[in-house]
Amino acid sequence: MTILPNIFKIKQKLEPSAGKVLIAEPLLLDGIFGRSVVLLVEHNEEGSMGYVLNKNSGFTIQQLLPKFKNFYTPVFLGGPVATNTLHFIYRNKEALLNSKQVAPEIFWGGDIDELYSLLKKGLINEKDIRFFIGYSGWGKHQLKNELTKHYWVVSKAEPEQIFDEDPKWLWKRSVVLLDKKYHFWLNVPANPSLN
Repeated sequence: MTILPNIFKIKQKLEPSAGKVLIAEPLLLDGIFGRSVVLLVEHNEEGSMGYVLNKNSGFTIQQLLPKFKNFYTPVFLGGPVATNTLHFIYRNKEALLNSKQVAPEIFWGGDIDELYSLLKKGLINEKDIRFFIGYSGWGKHQLKNELTKHYWVVSKAEPEQIFDEDPKWLWKRSVVLLDKKYHFWLNVPANPSLN
């Protein structure tokens, strides 16, 4: 009897850390995480936190925060945790008050009134902001266990990938940027049972 290799086995080249992305393997059908790309904003011994970059909520920021009238920035589903909260990341040369830098020119959170003021003055562009409802969180060792089970590939992310790429194509484009051995993922049907 011939045993076929596990074609979805992922040999991680990178360790997870803030500023890296998690790219879901194609058969991960776990709701919001199916074919998702998650930006990690925090990773330490206690756990990890990030935001799904490619699941649009259908809302714009002005619908959720009336103060942001005339701004039509889409709001994304950041993850299944605390879905009654709003979060944001942004690309800028300088940090807002109380922001945390997660990668060069990529910041997480901060003073939302200052963000609004910069937007209104045209000192930051709408396309350089991603708003999220909720977040993705992993407890101690939880992400490590998911990586061991080959649910994710850890990859580097450029600001252009996060802010300029059309979110509906982000998973596919992220897979294309991986080693060629992962490119067959692009041909795996989203739901093989319907094939």
